[in-house]
Amino acid sequence: MDMVYKTGSFEGMKSLNQSTILNLVRLKGPISRAEIAKITKLTPPTVGGLVNELVEKNLIIEQEASKSNVGGRRPIMLSINASAYFVIGVYAAAEVIRVVVATLDGKITFDYVQKITNLPTKSEFLAMVKESIHYVLTEHEVDKKYILGLGVAMHGLVNPDKGLAIFSPHLQLRDIPLKDELETEFNFPVMIENDVRALVIAESWFGQGQGISDFLCISVGRGVGSGIFINNEVYRSSFNTAGEIGHTIVDVNGPVCRCGNKGCLEACASETSILERAQEAIDSGKETILAEWTSGDQSALTIELVFKAAKEGDQLATSILEVTGKSLGIATANMINILKPSRIILEGQIFEGDDNIVVDSLQQMVNQYMLTNLSEDIKVICSKLGKKGMVLGAVALIINKVFMPGGVN
Repeated sequence: MDMVYKTGSFEGMKSLNQSTILNLVRLKGPISRAEIAKITKLTPPTVGGLVNELVEKNLIIEQEASKSNVGGRRPIMLSINASAYFVIGVYAAAEVIRVVVATLDGKITFDYVQKITNLPTKSEFLAMVKESIHYVLTEHEVDKKYILGLGVAMHGLVNPDKGLAIFSPHLQLRDIPLKDELETEFNFPVMIENDVRALVIAESWFGQGQGISDFLCISVGRGVGSGIFINNEVYRSSFNTAGEIGHTIVDVNGPVCRCGNKGCLEACASETSILERAQEAIDSGKETILAEWTSGDQSALTIELVFKAAKEGDQLATSILEVTGKSLGIATANMINILKPSRIILEGQIFEGDDNIVVDSLQQMVNQYMLTNLSEDIKVICSKLGKKGMVLGAVALIINKVFMPGGVN
């Protein structure tokens, strides 16, 4: 974490210094007041006063060190009181609404999933979200005064400043006033963000992006998206559309995308495209074990089944996954050459497991098309957050705000 000090009002400086101390305890704790003063160059009385306020607010806990290196009185060590407060996280995906309660260290203490079975209207969707949150609050039995806020990770185009889901492509909904509706309903501070950008924040707090100032997340599910983290911040652009990698062209002669263009990454490398190509091959009578396994039942064809077929040597399944990885690799190499991030984090079911064909093919294309002078400095790795990544991103929206200057208030 970079320590940045600016001149300004007393309250502004106090807020900045308190945020600096809180983050230092989070990253370096257990840590003593003396160590904080040494690192921050703040005077011991200033550190003592600010720490005491954080202890009173129950954000920091004190405990005696297990031993002293110099003898005498053991120093009092400071740590984040992660279980003192809770955050509600909501992930609004294409097929489910997932609501969790989590502590300040990202530990999920309650988890609820509501399936979306039919395309809802805007009012029906909002009602489902509210009902899911009410259910969690009732079942978890947490006192609302200990809830710091409610974060929402929403697929599609999102305006975080207005708290508006501008367009949800899979639900075919526009202009959903999530922030206003949820703040009115629950009287919590509410933050909303695009799901992949929320994932980026989760990775920076709890995952493979910890301690990394510049990285890129690529997420593959029904669609393909990316989130950009630059100089320790999520990059959104003035239009809140940064990271729409799914509609970059990787094959001008490729399949038609739902957006109308040919060869979009999403049309070549999403879970949807994998299943469509596999089903087309089955329907056209091509030789593949998938035809036998599904026996004409399209609903039986899954991503897991395609990977299983490839592991058993099915050439068609292997080819589909290799093409998927190559398309993703070309797009990833382009992003690397433009942005120069130090790390690429891959998220999604298609990247899971050892000896992964998609990951291997992606890495091959990155090595081939990435500028050679970058090859030693950039790592391509898989997320370890699993299926909880997006909803932890919703949680991290609120936690990140609390740890920023002014957030403690």
